Amino acid sequence: MATARGLLSEITFGAFLSYSPRGRGTVSILSRRWRDAIKQDAPGVLQRMAEEIGRNPSSKRVGLSGFFGGDVALVPTPRSAPLKTGALWPAIRICEELFRAGLAGELVPCLKRKTAVPKSAFAPPGDRPTARIHLDSMSIEARLVPSDRILVVDDFVTKGATLLAAVSLVRSAYPEADVRGFALVRTKGRVPDIEELVHPCVGRIRLTAEGETVREP
Repeated sequence: MATARGLLSEITFGAFLSYSPRGRGTVSILSRRWRDAIKQDAPGVLQRMAEEIGRNPSSKRVGLSGFFGGDVALVPTPRSAPLKTGALWPAIRICEELFRAGLAGELVPCLKRKTAVPKSAFAPPGDRPTARIHLDSMSIEARLVPSDRILVVDDFVTKGATLLAAVSLVRSAYPEADVRGFALVRTKGRVPDIEELVHPCVGRIRLTAEGETVREP
C-alpha cells in the first residue's frame, strides 16, 4: 500500500549474508573482511556470492530462491551521490553477477540519484537519511520492462530506507509488477556478535508513522 507521499508502507526484502559492524568474535571479524571485499569489488568475490545464492540450500528453505528466475528484471539502487564516470557502482556489479549466474533474465539500470545524500554507513543513527529523503533524491527513467517481476538490488541493508524508497519508486512506474528488494548483506548492528556469515533471510521493511523505517529481521 502506498502512502500519500508516494512511499510504500511496507515492502518484502531478502538478504544473503550477515555482517557485524562491531562484533569481536571470529565470524564478526570475518564479516567485516567480506564487507570490504564487496565494497571494493575484489576479484571473484561477487561472482562467488552470486553462484552461492543459487545453490545454497538455506536460500530455498527460507524462500529467498523464489526472488530469482529467468523472468526477473534486476534494478540496481543508485549510489548515494550522482554517478561519476568510472566510479564503482556496487549494486550494478552485484546485478551483473546475478545475471551471469542465471538468476535473472535482464538488467535494467533505470534508477538515478539526482542529488547526493549522506552515506548511512558513516552517519550517526539519528542522522541517517530517511526513506523520504532517499525518494526525493532519486529519479527513474522510463524504460520498457517486459517482466512482471522486478528485484531492486542493493549491496547492504541497514534500516532499509534506501530499499524502501527505491522499491516505491519502481513500483510507481510499474504498478502492476511484483517489486521486491534484495541486499547482498544484512547489517546486524544491534547484536554483539553474529554466528553465521551466510544467513539467508526473507523479511519486511516497514514505514512507521514518524517516517522511519523498521527492518524485520
